[in-house]
Amino acid sequence: MKLKNLFAFISFAAFTSFISSCGDSYAPITMVSLDGNTTISNRDTISLVKFSEGEQYNLKGGDGMYFVKVTNKDNSENKIISHQQEDNLLTLIPQNEGICYLNINDSEKNETRIVVNVERLDKFYTVESHNIIIDGNNNFTFGEKDEISRKITENALVNIGGKFEFQYTNSNNGIIKIKRTESSDYVTGTFTQEVIYSSQNGEKILSLDILIPNRDGFKLSLSEKKLTISQDLTYEYKGYYTNLESAVLEYNLSQPQYSDSNAK
Repeated sequence: MKLKNLFAFISFAAFTSFISSCGDSYAPITMVSLDGNTTISNRDTISLVKFSEGEQYNLKGGDGMYFVKVTNKDNSENKIISHQQEDNLLTLIPQNEGICYLNINDSEKNETRIVVNVERLDKFYTVESHNIIIDGNNNFTFGEKDEISRKITENALVNIGGKFEFQYTNSNNGIIKIKRTESSDYVTGTFTQEVIYSSQNGEKILSLDILIPNRDGFKLSLSEKKLTISQDLTYEYKGYYTNLESAVLEYNLSQPQYSDSNAK
C-alpha cells in the first residue's frame, strides 16, 4: 500500500513538472518610460506631438523577444509614426497627425496593443485680457504713465477677444494668423521660433520672430506655462517718453478646443 502511494506521488510530481515546463507563465508586455514613472499597458493610449523628437520606452514582460508592428486605425498608408528598436529599447517618432495601433508581440505569442495618437503641434490662443507693465524713473510727469498705458491699449496688436494662431510647417517655423478682434479678418504672416530660458527662474520661453507683409518685423515671447504672450514696446514709445525705461504688453491667453480660421 505504501509502495502504491509512493508511485502515485512520483507520477503526480512528474506530471506537474511536465505541465509547468510546457506552459511557462509570462508577465504582460508593457512599455515603461525611461524614468520608470509611467507604464503603458495593453489598450492604453499615448499621445505624441508632430515635429517633436518622440519618446523612448523600455519593453518589459513577455519572453523578452519582441516584434513590433504599426497599423493605422483607418488602414491608410499614411505613416503616423516610425519606430526604432534596439533590444528592449523602443523609440517612437511622430510623422503625421492621426491614430495608429502599436502591436508588440513576442515569440510565445503574447501580445499588447497600444493606441498612439499623434496630435498637431499648432497652437491656438484667444486673448482674455491685457497686462501692461511700465517702468521708468521718478521723473514721469503727472498722468504720463496712464497716457502710455492708454496708447498701448489702443494700438495693441490683438484686442481682448482676438486670436493668435501658430501653424507649424516644421519644428521651428510656420504661419502666424492674427485676428485683432472677434469680428476682424485674419492677418497672415510667418514666424521663426527659438527656445530660450528665463534668466530669473529658468522657465522655457518661445521667442518668436514675426514677419507680416507691409509692416516692420517684431518679436513675441510665448510662455506656455503661464499662457501669456509678451510684446516689448519700449522702442516704440521711448522716443516720445524720454523717462520711459521699459514698456511691455502682456496678452493673457486661453486655449480653445479647435480653430475655425480655415473657414475664414
